[in-house]
Amino acid sequence: MRYPHGIALHRDNIYVTDYWTHAVLHFKMKQQIRHVATFGRGRGSSDKQLNYPLGLTVSTDGDVFVADCDNHRIKILDPSLRFKRHVTHQSMKKPRDVKLTRDEMYVLCDDSPCVRVFSHAGEMTRSLVTMGDEMQVSNAYFFCLDAQQNLLISDYGAHNVKIFSKDGTCLHMVGQEGHGRGMLYQPRGVALTKDLNLVIVSNNKNFRLQIFSCK
Repeated sequence: MRYPHGIALHRDNIYVTDYWTHAVLHFKMKQQIRHVATFGRGRGSSDKQLNYPLGLTVSTDGDVFVADCDNHRIKILDPSLRFKRHVTHQSMKKPRDVKLTRDEMYVLCDDSPCVRVFSHAGEMTRSLVTMGDEMQVSNAYFFCLDAQQNLLISDYGAHNVKIFSKDGTCLHMVGQEGHGRGMLYQPRGVALTKDLNLVIVSNNKNFRLQIFSCK
C-alpha cells in the first residue's frame, strides 16, 4: 500500500482503498492478517479500474461499495472483489465517501449540497448539508451514520466533527482547531464504536486518534 485511505470491516474481512495505486485491497483476519486479493488495474475508467478511490463501505450481504472519486461514481464489488456494477448520477460529483442503510445509500461529494442520498439502485431521493458554509461543512472527506441515521461528518476545513440529523439540521459540533487535549487539526476519518458511546476521529495533522464521548 502506498496511500491507504478508506477502511471497512465485514465479519473477518478488511477492505482498504489505496488512493495512489487506484486499488482496493482485501485482507482476512483470523490467526493473523493475510492479504487475499486486490482490485484495480491502474488508473482508469473501465469496469476493472478505479480513479483515486477514497471511502468505502460493505453491505450486509458483503458487497463492497467504493467511492470512485475521479470517475464520479460508486463502484460495487462482490465480497471477493469481482466487479458487479456502477451507480452513477449526474449530481454525483467526485464522491469521497459512501455509507449504507437498509434502503438508502448516502454519498459525500466534493460539491454543495455535499451529501446526496440515493436508493441502492441509484435514484437520488434528496440532498443534505451545504458545503462551504461555516455552520454547515467547510471541507469534508469522511463521515459515518449512527443508529438514528444522524450524520457525523469529519470537517477537515473547520477542524471539528459536525453532527447532522437525517434532514440536514446541524445538531452539535465536537472538537476545535488546535493541538491540545480534545482539539483537532485537519481531521479525516470518523467512526462510532459498536455501542455508539464513543466517536473516534483520525486526527490527521496531530498524528493521533482523538476519542470523544457521545454522552
